[in-house]
Amino acid sequence: MLSTMSKTGTQSRRQRRQKRLNWKLLLSLFSLLFILSGLLLSHWLFVFRVTKSYSTSATASIANNTVVYASHFSLNSKKLQAQTVSVKNYQLTKRQGKRVLLAKITASDKTYFVKADSLTLNQTNTINQYVAQVGYPKVKVKSKDEGFSQSSYKTASGNPKGIVIHDTGTEDSTIAAEVSYMKSSYEETGVFVHTFIDSSQILNIANVGQMAQGAGAKANPYYIQFEMTHVYTQADFANQLANAAYYSALMLKTYHLPVTKGQKDGSGTVWTHEMVSLYLGGTDHVDPTDYWSSTAKQLFGVDYDVDDFIELIQAYYNSL
Repeated sequence: MLSTMSKTGTQSRRQRRQKRLNWKLLLSLFSLLFILSGLLLSHWLFVFRVTKSYSTSATASIANNTVVYASHFSLNSKKLQAQTVSVKNYQLTKRQGKRVLLAKITASDKTYFVKADSLTLNQTNTINQYVAQVGYPKVKVKSKDEGFSQSSYKTASGNPKGIVIHDTGTEDSTIAAEVSYMKSSYEETGVFVHTFIDSSQILNIANVGQMAQGAGAKANPYYIQFEMTHVYTQADFANQLANAAYYSALMLKTYHLPVTKGQKDGSGTVWTHEMVSLYLGGTDHVDPTDYWSSTAKQLFGVDYDVDDFIELIQAYYNSL
């Protein structure tokens, strides 16, 4: 009898110890889950998570009390006074489920991160400076679907991976006339673009979420395409470039794409039709290079090329 009672007591003590161990283990697991949850929440709330980045070389101005970050942790911030800074790269990030464009800058020999909309870029081209002086105007994008047959982009995501810029090559023409001609010749040529741009309007005539047929088989499956009509005064040319840069920035921002120049290896998001011909292949075209250069020289006495246009796009992109 005593032996049986002894065994029962021993088993009871073992069970109690095991229960205490189980509770300790559960508490430890709960504490670990709590800590991990806190870390994940902190990461979501306070850390800028970089999804894409691209290099640049520009100068910009910041205003008094501009908030900058010493790292991608948003609580690690300070305020700088008004000064000129060097912009080294841009970073497409996410924080609290929202997209945030950061710029990596150098100020007083120190590196910081700043929200790009806090920067005022210093434009190097005379025409871009003109656009900056009039406050980077934005016109509303209008849409009128003209019923062109379209199919999906051939990218893995089904979204475009950049833009291609054309000019109409026609003197003294209008958007209305160009759209009418494109519609009337479509059955024969199969050619159309997504959008037309002049000095006062941005007119979308086809779904930018699907392919256009304006730059050949190497480009059509991948890029949004727009045409620029020819204009003839300083104000009109500057405003047209402003409209085109705003539209380009809007499209790139919509599809979470960086502002990068097209390259021989097919990378990059901003392409002229001439660059498509040179780097990707297809029929030889020089648009809009000749139109930009000749018009800029005639009206402003300066040159204008795709690098200048990208500089203007970036200013609009930062503000969106």
